Amino acid sequence: MMDTYKKHIDVKKVNRMAEQDPQGLIQLSEKRYRDQMAEIADRFAADFPQQRVILLSGPSSAGKTTTSHNLDTELEKRGISTFPLSLDDFFFDRDQAPLLPDGTPDLETPLLIDTETLETSLRELFKNGSYDFPIFDFKTGKRSDKTFHYEYDDHTAIIIEGLHALNPLLCERPFFQNTLKLYISIKSEYYLNGKRILNTRDLRCIRRIIRDNSFRGCPPLSTIAMWDNVVRGEDQYIRPFRVNADYWIDSLHLYEPLLYKPLAEKLLTPCISGTENGKRAAALLKMLEPFAELPPVEIPEDSLMREFLEEF
Repeated sequence: MMDTYKKHIDVKKVNRMAEQDPQGLIQLSEKRYRDQMAEIADRFAADFPQQRVILLSGPSSAGKTTTSHNLDTELEKRGISTFPLSLDDFFFDRDQAPLLPDGTPDLETPLLIDTETLETSLRELFKNGSYDFPIFDFKTGKRSDKTFHYEYDDHTAIIIEGLHALNPLLCERPFFQNTLKLYISIKSEYYLNGKRILNTRDLRCIRRIIRDNSFRGCPPLSTIAMWDNVVRGEDQYIRPFRVNADYWIDSLHLYEPLLYKPLAEKLLTPCISGTENGKRAAALLKMLEPFAELPPVEIPEDSLMREFLEEF
């Protein structure tokens, strides 16, 4: 049995499991992730209702959305309802973004989060039992005139999910002092013959390429072109504050490179060229070469993998 929390994942062992017992590999991978959800839910339930808010942060394509849903499921088993709240709905209008040195707007900065309105909204919710929350319209880049109403009771926890949920601009505000702070990303990496062949950031890039193509109508080269800015924002605004987390969730699923390989080949092969982005596409494909392809398997309907894949 593979060490399910080992940071260095042996590609040969994963390939061997995929050949000998592919469904067992799926089950092992899902259990690896869900054990973390159960541990966090136990910790939070023990401190509830004195602690009523969870902050969930992580970089792009880490799995924040599915993890928020899965925490909801685990807490429901423990008699706690949840209200998921996205930091995205507390953006200032996009035209208020500060400019980068090249004159383009910095859309990665936490300064675009209206933390004062967020804190005020939650104080009013706890005080009055209901509140009309803002909605951000991504098509216009502005806060919508519409709101959504929520009724709160004492059996409910709040899960606040967003890139900047652990940034001091938010989590050091008085209201957020007594919160459970979570950071999610890929923590384990793949090695072949002692050499790292697929690191955490490149795997997240592959996740995002497939997801953006499936769900957001964004072609692979466009995702690759924006990736450097995404990474710059992570290094400046997100990763430094992971040290504030009470838990670091490893969202890696052992079988995912095998699952992505045929999809990545289909999406990235036409993108290969002599341009920088074309070379990047070729490099990502080369990283997936040592992985076997996964035979037909059953993947749970609530698997984190479905956040990135339209169908499989």
